[in-house]
Amino acid sequence: MKLKELIKNLKVAEITPLANPDITGISCDSRKVKEGYLFVAVRGCKDDGHRYLNEVLEKGARAVVVEKDTFLLKKKIAKIKVKDSRVALAYLSSSFYHAPSEHLKVIGVTGTNGKTTITYLLDSILKKAGYKTGLIGTIAYRIGGRVIAAHATTPGVIALEGFLAELVREKNDYLIMEVSSHSLDQHRVEKIEFDACIFTNLTKFEHLDYHHNMKGYLSAKLLLFRKYLAESCKKEKKAIINIDDPFASHFLKAARKNEIKITTYGMKRGDVTARNYLATELGASFKIVTSAGDLQIFTRLRGRFNLYNILAAVACSIAEGIDLRFIKEGLEEIGTIPGRLENIDCGQPFEVLVDYAHTESALRKVLLFAREIPFKRILLIFGCGGDRDTRKRARMGKIATGLADFSIITSDNPRNEEPEDIIREIERGIRRGYRKKYKVVVNREEAIRQGLALAKKGDLLLIVGKGHETYQILKDTIIPFDDRLVVRKILESMAKEWNH
Repeated sequence: MKLKELIKNLKVAEITPLANPDITGISCDSRKVKEGYLFVAVRGCKDDGHRYLNEVLEKGARAVVVEKDTFLLKKKIAKIKVKDSRVALAYLSSSFYHAPSEHLKVIGVTGTNGKTTITYLLDSILKKAGYKTGLIGTIAYRIGGRVIAAHATTPGVIALEGFLAELVREKNDYLIMEVSSHSLDQHRVEKIEFDACIFTNLTKFEHLDYHHNMKGYLSAKLLLFRKYLAESCKKEKKAIINIDDPFASHFLKAARKNEIKITTYGMKRGDVTARNYLATELGASFKIVTSAGDLQIFTRLRGRFNLYNILAAVACSIAEGIDLRFIKEGLEEIGTIPGRLENIDCGQPFEVLVDYAHTESALRKVLLFAREIPFKRILLIFGCGGDRDTRKRARMGKIATGLADFSIITSDNPRNEEPEDIIREIERGIRRGYRKKYKVVVNREEAIRQGLALAKKGDLLLIVGKGHETYQILKDTIIPFDDRLVVRKILESMAKEWNH
């Protein structure tokens, strides 16, 4: 694509000199630049792309996008100056891939908890209705016939636009995607033309290592409704909002201000509600009440919190005009979502569930679910990630020892922190009277081994924090580690004990 064609929709402050080379690719990572590329210099949290301009020119970059004046060794290279490189990157990526989101129906899901489950439910429903779908989220990116391990909940803007272009080429109808607060703040979805957006919930003290305070976190989430959905070129845009959430009014206001059609959901109020919830060891049954008719549902997804996720998927599906028959079939087909209360069964006389709960609110919800079922004891293995908001650690320690019968505190993804330091911060939240309700085992595999050894017939062992993850991050090293595989390996070695 010619440079002038590529930048025609870009707000440019200055171009020097006015060249028009062929552009064969775009990158904001100097290591990925190839001959004929356009390099966008982005200022990040840890590094600044402007430092690498002359390096990318040596690699064959034909043009660069900058935010500030920078000396270039090669004088005949097109230098495009913009106010915000991140915004420019979104516009350029969309143009390079011929605005693919204009040719798909795009549903975005944001909120603290529930995003992954809702996307899986919607994907199942839409497939039952005969649509071809793509899915982007925390677990994986499923693009056509490819499944790509996710490196971030919402991928970088260049990769994201490339995925959309691939879905368009393969004649997909929908993309369902999780939209993180980081991606909203960093303009990764700046040129995604959304058809519908779902707000799940907002819990305090999450991602404050990045957003600094609750106001910043809320503002980032609101961008999806008051900016990206509002500015979308799509007709009949829809906002699906959890009316029970304390922050719902902010999202309702944003949708109303921009004349976006609203569908609400909640336990007892809203356009889509639930009745007669009954939890069992196998799942739950309940009635969903909607303006389009009622649905009697049995789901194998366990936990009352999953009812909200199901209501969100139903509300969105109805807003999209999906027949109730396909909604019911799609919901009831979903059994287990990877790393979300995933049952590990090797014939042991107790239950083992692996879950991604790595936040204060998610941990509480998982433990309250466990209290709904008559297990003899609830055993818990958990930790907290490093280089993340430290304020939640003590609170998670308090929740764990308050709701579980016994906890083992261990390492999660310590990253650049010492695991022992993280664990000490968790312990600060534990009441003195609960000191005998937990132990510390720093090595995660050993913690799982000891937890399995403690479990007796009729108990539940919850292993939380990493869920679907297949790795552990230790400083600058990423090692293979999957809670589910570790559990299976240890249980298989213990099998002889159950047969006697």
